[in-house]
Amino acid sequence: MATPVKSLFLVLNPSSRSFSGQKKWPRIFELLDRSGVNYEQALTEKAGDGSRLAFAAAKRGFDAIIAVGGDGTINEVISGTAAALAAEPDNPCRFGVIYTGTSPDFCAFHNLSLDPDVIVGRILTGPTRHADICRIAHRASDSERQENRYFSCSANFGLGAAIARGSNSGLRQRFGDFIGTLLSMLTAIKNYSPRQFRLKIDGVERNFDQVHNIFIGKNPYVASGIRLKLDISADDGRMYLVALHGISRFRLLSILPRVYTGSFCNEFKPIFCRSVEIFDGGGADEVEYDGDPQGRLPARIEILPRRLPLIGG
Repeated sequence: MATPVKSLFLVLNPSSRSFSGQKKWPRIFELLDRSGVNYEQALTEKAGDGSRLAFAAAKRGFDAIIAVGGDGTINEVISGTAAALAAEPDNPCRFGVIYTGTSPDFCAFHNLSLDPDVIVGRILTGPTRHADICRIAHRASDSERQENRYFSCSANFGLGAAIARGSNSGLRQRFGDFIGTLLSMLTAIKNYSPRQFRLKIDGVERNFDQVHNIFIGKNPYVASGIRLKLDISADDGRMYLVALHGISRFRLLSILPRVYTGSFCNEFKPIFCRSVEIFDGGGADEVEYDGDPQGRLPARIEILPRRLPLIGG
């Protein structure tokens, strides 16, 4: 379905791709100005700004909210847009991406062009698909307050938060996306002790012993070249759970190359489900999703089929 867009709200992250993402902005603005579309813009300055700005813009009646940044920006803007649509189910606002980040995992899964000339044109002509997203509830990092958010790629329990924190601390900026994330992964594995996790998957309790990481989500492109070889599509109403467990640290290191091909899923069989509750991680209680540590366990994740109106695909 294609409905031309008459008004856009751009959420721009100036720090995307270590601040070099801004180099694409002049071309983006030139294309929008030439098209004659009405648009406004706002910059993110701190964590949470993307969600807040998107929520307010969707409530104001813009035809589409556009994330201009990387996957962290995309996650925040999706969360704010989805929250606004949940509050107003008849709101026709749509979501789009003009990518200026480092590792285009969301765009790869949803077949969104990374070329500003191409994606701006597709956003303006309005082809729209409805994609699944995940809703997550968990404790805040600094209190017992419950956070209710949305994500589009993956959540990780175990090593995930430490890897994300290390990657975002400057390693990727210094060594590049692939090497920086790999170095962070090796450091996290060295310092991490496998734990027991207690879960409920579609209402059925399940324990996993000696867990290094549990991947839960929608997008098989996890981050920085890490991927899961799975049979899943953007609108099939399912999410995956892959538990990397029951092996030693040495064995984990030996299969790291398969983390980049996704073939480790042949050994650690995926579970496809619609809801997951994670009660306890044996002391490893951090929650990470879409590239950033976000809070603490317990957590509940559920799939929302075709909830995100995605423009530009």
